[in-house]
Amino acid sequence: MRHVLVMGICGTGKSTLAAHLAERMACPLVEADEYHSPEAVARMSRGAALTDAHRWSWLDRVADAAASAGDRSVIACSALKDAYRQRLAERLGPLDVIFLHGDRDLIATRMAGREGHYMPTSLIDSQLADLEPPEGDDVLALDISDPFGPLADAAHDFANRSRQQA
Repeated sequence: MRHVLVMGICGTGKSTLAAHLAERMACPLVEADEYHSPEAVARMSRGAALTDAHRWSWLDRVADAAASAGDRSVIACSALKDAYRQRLAERLGPLDVIFLHGDRDLIATRMAGREGHYMPTSLIDSQLADLEPPEGDDVLALDISDPFGPLADAAHDFANRSRQQA
C-alpha cells in the first residue's frame, strides 16, 4: 500500500480534500499543520515564510505520524518542493501525489474567507515562489476552480488505482 499525499500551496483546499478522501477510503488522516513547531506557527502568523531549515524537522514529524498510522494514510501537506516530497518518500516509500493548484486570485479569496487559521494571505507569493509542481505517473494534478465533487471523485479514483495495483 502507498500513502496518499494531498499537496499544494496554502488555501488550495488540501485539508478539506484530504479529510474527505481519508474518510471515503477508511484510512487515517495526517494533517501536517498539526506538526508545525510553535516557533514555525508564530513565524507564519507574523507573515514570515518558512525556510528549508524550518521545514526539515516538520516533514520528519509528518512522516513519523503517517508511518505510525499504518501502511496507508492520507497526508495533507504543502510539500512545495521536490526535496520535501523526497524527504517524505524516504521515510514512507513511494507516494501517490494529488497536487491541488489554482489561480492566485481564487486562492487569495479562499484564504481571506478562512477564520482562525494562522497562515496570512501575504504568504501566497512566497509559497508560489517555492512551488515545484510534481510530475509523473504517481501524480494527479487537480485545478481547484473545478467543483469539489468531481475533484473528490477524481482523487478517490486515483488513490484506488494504486491500491488495486499493489
